[in-house]
Amino acid sequence: MMKKRFLTITVAIFMFVLLVGCSTNGADSASNKTKSEKVLKNTIKVSANDAINIYQKKYPKTDITSLELEKSFRGPVYKVEGIDELREYQVTINAKNKKIIQNSEEELDEEDQNETTRKNESLDLNKLISVKKAATIAENAAKGDSTEFNLEKDLGTTYWEVKVKNGSHEKEVKINAQSGKVLKVEND
Repeated sequence: MMKKRFLTITVAIFMFVLLVGCSTNGADSASNKTKSEKVLKNTIKVSANDAINIYQKKYPKTDITSLELEKSFRGPVYKVEGIDELREYQVTINAKNKKIIQNSEEELDEEDQNETTRKNESLDLNKLISVKKAATIAENAAKGDSTEFNLEKDLGTTYWEVKVKNGSHEKEVKINAQSGKVLKVEND
């Protein structure tokens, strides 16, 4: 009987400590997330050009169609996507140490297996402005902290799409990836 009571009390204390710990973490999670988002641009040690070179060594005869820099549970990572005539590829690279975390290949469907699609989707990688420069431009344009970066192409223009957060407000800033000119600022 005494062992049962001791076990019940121990479990009750453990549950109480667990609940208190969870509620404290929940209250701080918004401020911790904001802090972690703010340091994204400051924690990367690998440039976008380095990530592109790593991808191109792995898949040399492909065209890059997308590059994304984001925070993950592993820390900051680049996700680089590309295509050739038959397949699409993705490489995830640690943005602190250049290590490939994951890579995958998948066959393109018949509709995407043509040269026009490849030319339309491939990014112009010449003279790219850096992530840090894109962050500075976006933060000045939207008055906040940059949290996420995507290199994309639309209507023949390769651009950085940068998410900028100011409190609870979030904006997307599109910046020409070569010239640094702000193309669009919109609420998200």
